[in-house]
Amino acid sequence: MAKKRTTLGDIAKELNVSVALISLVLSGKAKENRIGDEMTKKVIAKAEEMGYRVNVMARGLRTGKSGIIGLAVADIANPYFGKMARHIENEASKLGYQVMFGSSDEDAGKLNSILNVFQSRQVDAVIVVPVENSEKCLKNLNEHVPTIFIDRECIGIEEDVVCTDNYDGSIKLNNVLIKEGYKKVAALVYNLNLSNNNERIRGYVESLPDNCIPIIYEIEFGNVQSSLQQALQSAIENGCDALFFANNSLGIQSFKLLRQIDKLLPSELGMVSFDNPEAFQISNPTITCFEQPMEEICMKAVSILANKIEGKESSKVQRILLKGKLIVRDSQ
Repeated sequence: MAKKRTTLGDIAKELNVSVALISLVLSGKAKENRIGDEMTKKVIAKAEEMGYRVNVMARGLRTGKSGIIGLAVADIANPYFGKMARHIENEASKLGYQVMFGSSDEDAGKLNSILNVFQSRQVDAVIVVPVENSEKCLKNLNEHVPTIFIDRECIGIEEDVVCTDNYDGSIKLNNVLIKEGYKKVAALVYNLNLSNNNERIRGYVESLPDNCIPIIYEIEFGNVQSSLQQALQSAIENGCDALFFANNSLGIQSFKLLRQIDKLLPSELGMVSFDNPEAFQISNPTITCFEQPMEEICMKAVSILANKIEGKESSKVQRILLKGKLIVRDSQ
């Protein structure tokens, strides 16, 4: 026999109080209705003891809100986006929201499908990592659901965004190599037209000395292994003495491939990279990197989104760029 779901009435009966009182406490309205702390604690403890679970659909019908925020990241397998998801989930939980996740794999069609699911589930708001060619679906989303972009902007759409100052990060990374005396630095970046990629390459180019020619290898996102191997081989044959990785996944994969190219050791090249995955901390050599302020980015994004849900959003579009941290290790 199926176990009966615990109701507000069951809890009220156990404590010999009204259903209305139980409802006010569990909806976070105890103080404004002058319900004492001792009674509030009793109600919460009894609800937990009896395994009470909020009926989200019923609450949505009463309040017009689902209590759910949608989060669409670019690649949940990437440690960077895994951290992002965890921090957003933690911040949203503090405000009483649950998070529904989706991973676009840098594909606009898949992102559109994820956003359609979010809207069908009547999420209260959406946090999105924009992908290439996603302007149409993001414009449609923006018109129907409170939205904020994170990690990247979406060129052509005026929407709040919170991300790292990628230009500043690139300059700091490349300056490490230049100050160490490297003369021929090659940059490796995915062949995706994204605002963060563009800003990182802009910083790389503008921080090069006047007598240095930019060397940029665009790695095919859909054919990474082969494309990256060819790029590394070309960089070595062209006499490059240092490598600048525009993101951590290219850095990690390159580190592995370098050991297979003519028995070249990674320690023979200068290397710097965006992001700070655990692999960079335990590799040999350890990798100099630019760590993005992930916790701060997520806190800010959720805070802005919560205000938008409550109708308190700023009259101006907010473009918030946060400074990251340069971590110098052995690889330069």
